[in-house]
Amino acid sequence: MKRIIVFVLLFSFCSEATIEQENEVELVESTTSTNQVEESNDTTTTAIEVEQLETFIDIIYEVDSENSAVSYLAPKDFLNSKIEIVRGSTNKIIGGFTLSLDSCDLADSCLLITDLIISTDLTTLKSGNSIRDNAIKKNWLESNLFPSAIYKIDELILPNNDFDSKIDETVVGILSIRNIEVNIPFTITAYMDDDQIKIYGITEIDTTWFGFDAPTKFNAWEVLNPIGIEVELVAKRK
Repeated sequence: MKRIIVFVLLFSFCSEATIEQENEVELVESTTSTNQVEESNDTTTTAIEVEQLETFIDIIYEVDSENSAVSYLAPKDFLNSKIEIVRGSTNKIIGGFTLSLDSCDLADSCLLITDLIISTDLTTLKSGNSIRDNAIKKNWLESNLFPSAIYKIDELILPNNDFDSKIDETVVGILSIRNIEVNIPFTITAYMDDDQIKIYGITEIDTTWFGFDAPTKFNAWEVLNPIGIEVELVAKRK
């Protein structure tokens, strides 16, 4: 019996660039396009091979934290002149889910995800700036007081095309931050790789949904909502 792959997870967004930045990007792209073409000859892109799977019931998967990551992507505006995307990440993630694949009335086959819970230790987020990381813990996100972000789905049925081993879907679960629960959709891609499920997910959140304003300092800079959340998970069969 083959195994399936599914996923969940968590957040990204786009920020505006200034006209100067756009011009710089255009110049860089024009000067590097030739190199990119040459380099592409040496670069191998691995396509995801979609297989057809056999029915399976109640397979338990657990997050492999060493090969997983959760990140925030925050647009930081400096005096309304320049926007920097600040990324903070951690691999301190635990959790798992139960997965089944069977025939159903909604499609050729359906994935049934139950008891999904993913917990991230927010106190371990690192952005490359210890002052910022400490301020997030103490003043804004207050992760010293509310250390965990938890994403839960009790039960979810996803129509699956002919028992495919890869899915592209939007899933909705409950995200809890600072003990405030909000229904949050994630756009995910999930696929099977041997005994593992690899999942990539993105979404956006507004800090005010979870009871705090986006960081700002002396009118010199401010973080803009929405904040992107990006999740890259590897789940192994238990």
